[in-house]
Amino acid sequence: MGESPMNIAVGTKSELKLRAVANAFARAGLIVNVRGYKVESDVPKQPFSTEDIMLGAKNRAERALVEDGSAHYGVGVESGIIREGGAYFEIAGCILVDTSFAVVGKSFSAAVETPSKVVERIKEEDSEAGVVVGELTGNKEKDPPSYYTGGKMKREELLEDAIFIALTRSLLNPEAYR
Repeated sequence: MGESPMNIAVGTKSELKLRAVANAFARAGLIVNVRGYKVESDVPKQPFSTEDIMLGAKNRAERALVEDGSAHYGVGVESGIIREGGAYFEIAGCILVDTSFAVVGKSFSAAVETPSKVVERIKEEDSEAGVVVGELTGNKEKDPPSYYTGGKMKREELLEDAIFIALTRSLLNPEAYR
């Protein structure tokens, strides 16, 4: 008889993000049922600070856990743009919470430099990176990292890596953090 799967509540209905969560847990060797919930992040639609990015991820993780009612963990992922050294970078933050709402994992994705023309349009139009990139490329897929890297890296890959890293403290190697 096999191991019972863990139930994972995710603060999004985005199929891309749900696949990234499922793939990250599978890469960790964990059997999971992933369920997505439409929840609010309570941060701007295009966050411009690590604080807002992580707050949005935490709010999504906690609210998904509440919506689900029986999940072992809640996962929140929030993308945003930060400024460093005169350049802008798109990153995603990931938060993992347990049933007591304690943060048991957190991480950031790799930071991909965001073209200034994208940032300017986001600010002028009160928009977000995925929408602006979609308008620039004529592609409805919300995948700014793919556009920035000439199709060499997909958003789903960046998110999967960030989610996987968020599992280190509680599920991959808790001993390292004691």
